[in-house]
Amino acid sequence: MNFRHAKILELARTEGKVTVDGLATEFGVTLQTIRRDLSDLAEQGRLERVHGGAILPSGLRNIRYEDRRRLNDEAKARIGLACANEVQAGSSIFIGIGTTCEAVARALVHHEGLLVMTNNLNAVPILSANASNRVMVSGGALRHADAGLVGAQAAASVRMLKFDLAVIGCSALDQTGDLFDYDLDEVIVSQTVIENSQATALVADKSKFSRQAPARIARMSDIALFVTDGAPPQLTHQPNRMVTV
Repeated sequence: MNFRHAKILELARTEGKVTVDGLATEFGVTLQTIRRDLSDLAEQGRLERVHGGAILPSGLRNIRYEDRRRLNDEAKARIGLACANEVQAGSSIFIGIGTTCEAVARALVHHEGLLVMTNNLNAVPILSANASNRVMVSGGALRHADAGLVGAQAAASVRMLKFDLAVIGCSALDQTGDLFDYDLDEVIVSQTVIENSQATALVADKSKFSRQAPARIARMSDIALFVTDGAPPQLTHQPNRMVTV
């Protein structure tokens, strides 16, 4: 992969789509050169060609966790802080899987007296840094790709508590306002935590508006708070409240 390919993929993951004209201007090369780059990346399955450019491919697999952690990291930090500002001291909360949920965990480090359950093993050392908080790890099967705990045992752990707030992510959002993910075993946990929480906050950066995933989690009208970094297209179903950072 040459340096342009890596940068093109980074731009596509950030914006959801890249254009031939825009990339030619970005790199100072010809339109033909960019078309060849996009064709090469499409042949590798990394992008999907569309008229005038390319988009992230539709598929059944998510981007690698380490790659996702680097994507839109500044926006995710803002989203995490905005969501954490909604959490009151002494609350019971659930933190789900994903890099944006991990950003919420980082932003909660100075909150006091929280009872937190998580199925995100990446969030455990972050949350445990504050000794005033009680941190519980759900059961479940370990998903090695992102250190998430998923499946029926994770869902059973969730049912043992009633949360003031659940913080979840998703892999894709469509124009109806439906939330999607790649793994049914994760979806089961997300649906269970929505049912067992007073309110649910969805944290998702704007790249999710241009992605697709097969497994439906919920409808946006099930969400009390949606925190994102860019206004979505007009959604058929709306969250109770949306915060754009």
